[in-house]
Amino acid sequence: MKKKQYDARLQRRLQLLRKEVEAGKFYIADGLQAVDSLKKVRYNPDGTADLNTVDGFVRSMALAVEFVHDREELKQSISLAEIQTEYFAFIENQFGNIYKNMTDQGVTPHDMAITLSQDEAAKKEITTKLNAFLNVIDEFWANTADAAFAHVEDMDKSLKGVFGGDLFPSYSENIASKCGIYTDTIILPDPFLRTKHAFERGTPEQKVYYLIMHGLNLLQYKELACADVTPPVVVVLPDRTAILKEEKEFFYHLGQIDVLVHAAKMFGRSFGSFDELMDFASSLKTIDQVEAEITDQKKVLFNTEWGNDLRIQIQKALADKKIFSLLRTTNPGIIVASHAVGRMSTSNELLVKARRLRGTPIIEAPTSWQYFVWKLEYDAEKIEKESNLKDLHVLRGLQSVAENKMEWLGKVPPKALLELRKADALHEIRAILSKGVAELTLANPTDFHATSNQIFDNIHVAFLEHRKHIAELSSKKWKFAGTDIGSWLVVGSLAVTAAATGLPVWGLAAIAADQLLDAPKLRDIPKSIKDLAEENKTLKQSPVGMLFKYSDDNT
Repeated sequence: MKKKQYDARLQRRLQLLRKEVEAGKFYIADGLQAVDSLKKVRYNPDGTADLNTVDGFVRSMALAVEFVHDREELKQSISLAEIQTEYFAFIENQFGNIYKNMTDQGVTPHDMAITLSQDEAAKKEITTKLNAFLNVIDEFWANTADAAFAHVEDMDKSLKGVFGGDLFPSYSENIASKCGIYTDTIILPDPFLRTKHAFERGTPEQKVYYLIMHGLNLLQYKELACADVTPPVVVVLPDRTAILKEEKEFFYHLGQIDVLVHAAKMFGRSFGSFDELMDFASSLKTIDQVEAEITDQKKVLFNTEWGNDLRIQIQKALADKKIFSLLRTTNPGIIVASHAVGRMSTSNELLVKARRLRGTPIIEAPTSWQYFVWKLEYDAEKIEKESNLKDLHVLRGLQSVAENKMEWLGKVPPKALLELRKADALHEIRAILSKGVAELTLANPTDFHATSNQIFDNIHVAFLEHRKHIAELSSKKWKFAGTDIGSWLVVGSLAVTAAATGLPVWGLAAIAADQLLDAPKLRDIPKSIKDLAEENKTLKQSPVGMLFKYSDDNT
C-alpha cells in the first residue's frame, strides 16, 4: 500500500516537473548530469511516466518542484492580509465594546482586566463563554496557520523582528512604536494560545484577567496589522508549540539541558542529569544553605528589577505567587535550580521560531534578554569544544543605560508610523539596524571576533550619525499624523547580541548532522524540527538577537 501511495505521489511530482520544464520555468545548465537524467525519462501512452526510467536526480528535482508548487497554491488560497483581517475582526467583535470603554476612560488593558476580573457578574459570563472562544481561536489557526507561516517565511527581503521572551508585548508600550522604524515587520504571537496553561489551571479571576488583557492589548495593534502597506508593519502568528505538543516537549527538554550548563556555573559543580540536579537542589531547604552552595551569584536571576543581592532575589522569588503556581514548591533550592528551565525553553523556542521565519529575535524584557544571551553563550561554548574555534560569542550593547544613554525614535504613534511607511520616509534611518544585523548573521565563524567587532562599531557609528539626523529632522518641525518627530525621541538601551557557530542554530545544526550532543535521541525529535534542520543545512546564518528597552527617563 505504501509503495502504491509513493508511486502515485511521484507521478504527480513528475507531471509538475514536466510542465515546469516545458513552460521554460525550470532551467538546468548544460553539462549537468540532471539534463541527461531528464532525457532518459520515458512516458507511457496514458501520459504517466515509466518509473523504471526515473533516477534519483529526477526524483529530487520533482520533489523540489512539488514543494514550490504546493507552497504557492497554499499562499494563493488565502492572503496574509485576509488572515490578519479575519483574525482582528473576530477579536474586535469579542472585545470591541470593552476596548471603546477603555479608550473613553483613558485607562490601560491591565486596568480594565483587573476591574472585570473582580466583577462577579462579568466573571461568571466571561468564564462561561471562555472555552467556546478558545475553540474558535484553535479552529481559525488550524485552517490558516500553514498559509500564514508560508507568507511570512517568504518575505525574504525585509528585516523581520520576532517578538519573544514574554506572553505578549507590554500593554503599556506599543512595540511597533518602539522599534517599527528600525524593522520592517514585527511578528507577534497569538497571546491566547500562549496562555493556555493559565486558562486550564488558573482561578476564575486569572482566566478573566488574561482573556480581557490579551484581547484589549491585541486591539492596540489592529490598525498596524490590517493596514494596506507592504511589507506589513505587524503580523500575528500562532506558536507551533501551541499547535504541536511534541514541539513544546522538545523545547522543554532542550531547556533542561541548558539548565545543566547554567547550574554548573551557578553551583560550581557538574550534574550528569536533570534528576541529579533536582536531587541536589532538594537538599537545600533554606536560603542559607542555597547561599552556601552558590559560586556565581549573577547566575541566580529571577527578575532584573529585584537588584543584584542574592538573598533578596531568592526571598522575592519565594514570595512571588506566579513562580509558586509554576513550580509548585517552596523549597528554595528547587526554585533556584529549576526556575531557569522555563527561561531556557523559551529561548530555544524563540531561536527556532525566528529561524523558521527568517527573522531576528526581539526582546524587550531585560530578564528574558539575559537568559537569551546566556543561551547563546552556552551554545558557543559547546561549539568551541568541538571545533577549536575561540571567542565565538560576542555581546556588545550599542549603548547601555548605565553608560551613555542612547537616543532613538521609539515612541512613534501608529498613525505616524503608517504615514512614514506609505511615504517611505526616513528610509536611511530604517536601514541602519537591518544592514548591521544582516552582516552579523553572515559573519565568518573562523574570524567572527574580529569581523563582529567591526560590525558593531559600524552600527555604533551609524547611530551617532542617526542622532545627527534626528536633530536635523526635529529642527525642520516636520509632522506626521499631527505629531512632530522630536516628540518620538526616547532614551534607553538598544543592544545586539550574536553567536557565530558556523551553523544556523546549534541544536538544529546538530540534528541535521545526526550528532545531537546532550539532547534527545534522534527518534524522539519531532518531524517538524528534523525538516527544519534539513532546510538549514545549506544556510550560513548565525543567531542574532536585539533588545529595545526604555530607560526610566521616559517614564
